Amino acid sequence: MKRSAAVLILLLLLGIPPLAYRLLRADETKAAEQAALQAASALYEGIRTETLPNGLRVYMKPVPSAPTVTTMVAYKVGSSDEDLNATGLSHYLEHLMFKGTEKIMPGDIDRLTLRNGGHNNAYTDTDYTIYHFDFAADRWQDALKVEADRMRNLRIDDKHEFEQEKGAVISELERDEDEPWDLEQKFILPQLFGKTNPYGHPVIGEREHVRGATADIIKAHYDKWYHPNNAALVIVGGFDPEQALTKIKELFGPIPKTQLPERKPVPEVAHKRPARLEIESKFEVPRLLVGFNGVRSGDPDFYALEVAQGILSGGKTARLYKKFVEGEEIASQISANDIAGRYPGWFAVQMELLKGKDRDKAENQLVQEIERLRNEPVSAAELKRVKQTLLAGTIFAREGVHGLADSIAQGVTTNDLDFLKNFLPNILKVTAADVQRVAKKYLDPEQRVTVWSVPAKAEKKEERGSRIEDRGSLSSIFNPRSSILRVQRNQRGAEAGATSQYSLKDAQKVVLPNGLTLLLFENHRLPIVVAEASVRHVGLHEPADKAGVATLMGSLLDEGTAKHSGQQIAELIENVGGNLALSAGGGSVQVLSPYRKLGLELLFECLSQATFPKEAFAREQAKMLSQIDEAEQQPEVRARNVYRESVYGKHPLGRPRYGKRATVEPLTPADCIAFYKKMFVPNNTVVAIVGDFDSKEVIDEATRLSLGWQKGDVGNPDLPAVNKPKDFVQKIVTMPAAAQLHFYLGHVGIRRDNPDYYKLLVMDYVLGTGPGFTDRLSSRLRDREGLAYTVNANITNSAGEEPGLFTCYIGTPPKNFAKVKGMFLEELNRIRAEKPMAEEVEDAKQYLLGSLAFELTTNRQIADKLLYAERYKLGFGYLDDYRKAVAAVTPEDVQEVAKKHLDPQHMVLVAAGALDDQGKPLEKLPGPKK
Repeated sequence: MKRSAAVLILLLLLGIPPLAYRLLRADETKAAEQAALQAASALYEGIRTETLPNGLRVYMKPVPSAPTVTTMVAYKVGSSDEDLNATGLSHYLEHLMFKGTEKIMPGDIDRLTLRNGGHNNAYTDTDYTIYHFDFAADRWQDALKVEADRMRNLRIDDKHEFEQEKGAVISELERDEDEPWDLEQKFILPQLFGKTNPYGHPVIGEREHVRGATADIIKAHYDKWYHPNNAALVIVGGFDPEQALTKIKELFGPIPKTQLPERKPVPEVAHKRPARLEIESKFEVPRLLVGFNGVRSGDPDFYALEVAQGILSGGKTARLYKKFVEGEEIASQISANDIAGRYPGWFAVQMELLKGKDRDKAENQLVQEIERLRNEPVSAAELKRVKQTLLAGTIFAREGVHGLADSIAQGVTTNDLDFLKNFLPNILKVTAADVQRVAKKYLDPEQRVTVWSVPAKAEKKEERGSRIEDRGSLSSIFNPRSSILRVQRNQRGAEAGATSQYSLKDAQKVVLPNGLTLLLFENHRLPIVVAEASVRHVGLHEPADKAGVATLMGSLLDEGTAKHSGQQIAELIENVGGNLALSAGGGSVQVLSPYRKLGLELLFECLSQATFPKEAFAREQAKMLSQIDEAEQQPEVRARNVYRESVYGKHPLGRPRYGKRATVEPLTPADCIAFYKKMFVPNNTVVAIVGDFDSKEVIDEATRLSLGWQKGDVGNPDLPAVNKPKDFVQKIVTMPAAAQLHFYLGHVGIRRDNPDYYKLLVMDYVLGTGPGFTDRLSSRLRDREGLAYTVNANITNSAGEEPGLFTCYIGTPPKNFAKVKGMFLEELNRIRAEKPMAEEVEDAKQYLLGSLAFELTTNRQIADKLLYAERYKLGFGYLDDYRKAVAAVTPEDVQEVAKKHLDPQHMVLVAAGALDDQGKPLEKLPGPKK
């Protein structure tokens, strides 16, 4: 008998699953880790660097055969460089950088981007402000012209909409305050750092400073920092570096350098510790945010703190999740984040409690877990898991050229190129002793700052008993668990990436004997495999009296199978740095290609052999009930739910995804099992597999993995018709604590197979959708009037096998209700009554056609597109058909479909916010109580 077979039999006798055995083979895992490290290291090889005489640093990374190019200009200035009596300047200036110069007028940058089928955006953090353009590789150099012009020629005045943009910035600030964790962070920063510390205030600024900002104040900030010797230019994608450098020298070379101001000194933190603060929350459940002062990125202790973060908060195998979500069942969410930047940052732990849980118990047990990290060495298995996750996450996050460019821009602005190249090697050097040492040094519970946000109506005992938006973490560019502050300008569109494929024609379709459909697409550029499974019509079959059972069922698919417990599944996938996600609509897995078999086995196992353990059911049900209660206090969610219910009526699409407390509370594991057995059958499932593999091998694997998966009779749901209302319907949801008004207007839309689909797609980009603010609604309500941060309208986005929605949305101060209602209706009537200008329609078409270069840039995008084509029976030649249909649309077509499909007289309007039932703003309430 071979040794491997004997070991396998022994493992079976001992109760160790065969699947886990593969992970015990050191030769396989070592080779896989080495291959992954080489692939990750290669990301930063071949970067050409130049420094112009004026100090501009240039970083160029050509990616052979990439159809797109990302350009980024990173200025080394953020909220940490602001005067304490004028915070928020860097973020406000970021908005104004799109308003123009003497050569560029408001709207020109977005129109240039639209006509070239590209994307533009920017974001501000504590230490930098980064601007980017994504274009197809044959037209990217226009981005350089814009960046060179606005580097020193920005105009900040009424002609360039200074005051109008203030309204958008204020709207953004208020929108954030209607989301959990925003106010908690704003309260902890001055407590943690002190008001005079560069990190002692939020990136978006203090409300009174933003309102009081003048053109002269912003202009002085611009003149102080926006110079070539305070900037880095990053170019990644399909370009010739010699030609690019020639153009860069021509455009940027003449811009003079300047003497930059001294950077702020970092005062010592001299506050009484531990510090504690309680604020009144507008939401239903208590939230705990704990902060410790930390280190700057690149500090020798930085790498061990990154690993410590992963130990505490690295998925379902991490300590905090296992303790508080699964073990004590006291929290619905918990995470940790090492937030490091140019100055010493902070280490955050945040916990969202389940409703009614004891706050003292939660906080005390959190302290115990932190003490455990300080006093006990982490295990070899934990250490290996975190390192593998960071390694794989580095490759996943940089699969597209935009992600790679972003990591370079952040890295060289806060540190340098060597920091990027050495990040993973330094992580791999971290030992268990290092983790314990930094935990002892920085995570001392006696030095913590604690912020509790407590529901106003909670009783005294309860008063003591989504991840935070990371506005200052360079570590987030490496850490797949961290979130980076993104999308400050209402960006729409896919991430730019790199692949030579513009078509789906190389895909294969295979239907197995049990009816399972496989869609395969080989892409060998990086050692990544993605598989996405789509189970059809799950929500449509959900019984009305069990609304929420689909979501609850989906949350339990990876909590236990016939072969593995939920914890074993989590360990298997997280030990190789993979991502496994299951939901009511199916699931997905992303792994490095050496772990393809493991990833596919786990995905197929969860889809076909879920067991729905009772303890996991109880835990997930409690979390869902908490989410349902929370949604009632979030004005945007509340408005959206009431709007959908008003339009769809009894149709399943009108129900909230989580259901309602009355339907979720009575659910049992048997309900989930019955619904799962009905819907999750192979003949109702399509799996798209994309990446670095051999198709024949994968077909054989999928055939083997689904052998025992039996066909089922799903049947067709009995669905009610959805019609427009007989009259104009207006509903006001009064929420006195809301900072902003959330406004929805629309009616039932179209199915995806509607023959007018492509004409309506062009109409959307004329009326209310597009890159930047080129469409009519964004241009008027957002840019010219300054009424909102976000405004849009669209009929094609939601078009599916069932009718979608035509929906207009805006988030705005309550006082603007009547004004925005009038403007929406004016614009809807105008597009019906008047033929749009030929230029408008041509610009929209150019964007839709030019942006196809971004459609297939990552394996996940390709998988999504394959599933889309299969779901709507479009075929693998879908993109060619798309091009022809869009190119044929005329202005007459746009007006015709607008008149046919938009009906302003028969719409539903739902607004949630601080309004009375007549739409009049309520008297402003005071802010949260300390």
